[in-house]
Amino acid sequence: MTRRGATLIELLVVIVILGIIGASVTNLLISQTRLFAREAGGRDARAVSRNALNIVRDEMRMIEPRGIVTATDTALTVQVPYAMGVYCASNTATFVPVDSLIYAQAAYAGYAYRDTALNAAYTYVAKTAAPTTGTASTCSSGPGITPIPSGKLLVLSPAFPSLPAGAPVLLYQTVTYALGPSALVPGRTALWRRVANGVSEEIAVPFQNTAIFRFYVSGAKTSQAAPPAAGSLHTISGIELVLTGESEKTVAGRSAPERSSVRLSIFFRNAVI
Repeated sequence: MTRRGATLIELLVVIVILGIIGASVTNLLISQTRLFAREAGGRDARAVSRNALNIVRDEMRMIEPRGIVTATDTALTVQVPYAMGVYCASNTATFVPVDSLIYAQAAYAGYAYRDTALNAAYTYVAKTAAPTTGTASTCSSGPGITPIPSGKLLVLSPAFPSLPAGAPVLLYQTVTYALGPSALVPGRTALWRRVANGVSEEIAVPFQNTAIFRFYVSGAKTSQAAPPAAGSLHTISGIELVLTGESEKTVAGRSAPERSSVRLSIFFRNAVI
């Protein structure tokens, strides 16, 4: 018996079929790879926004409206409280305990106080000297205030005006937040943070170039794009961040990075308008 082999036509058919199957598998692998890359890019874009919001939210919650120094839709300079206490006497105040690292990292810029009268506003006083340790008897003997256990007892300068015992006092540092061109990812926008006159740090990147700050003003239900005039910054009761996080790289086959839009409203805890 003679065994018949495959003809040329049969071989060509097999090769074509294998080619079709191979191309299909390749296309499937490519599409799955791109899908995974897009999902990873989307996670990166969301992480960028979350990281920025977590950093800004923790500090901005403590802002008191009269602590806003300057405001535009791309930059804010604010006086951020990092220690709260009450006035005793003789320029001495007792403060609630905070982590020692907060004191170590803060760039003390001054103190603010508020009279105990109804609707009184905070007054900010720039430092002339670093605080020094006070004496417990200054609080306990005169006004009869017990120094806060485990908290700091500090003498502040310049001198307080005539102020009733028990008036709230805070220590603050000056922080500037700015949305501007990134140094780490050229062509994108970054959130920058600078304490006092120190070095600006790029704390979150990249964002789409449309990222802005918006402002809640006392009496309004929605935020507005423009801040109040310089003399009316104290009417700001909250900040809204409008951010669009982006993935650092563009996935193959896509014309733009993956994006995740976030809007966060932060209302000041210490708002006394």
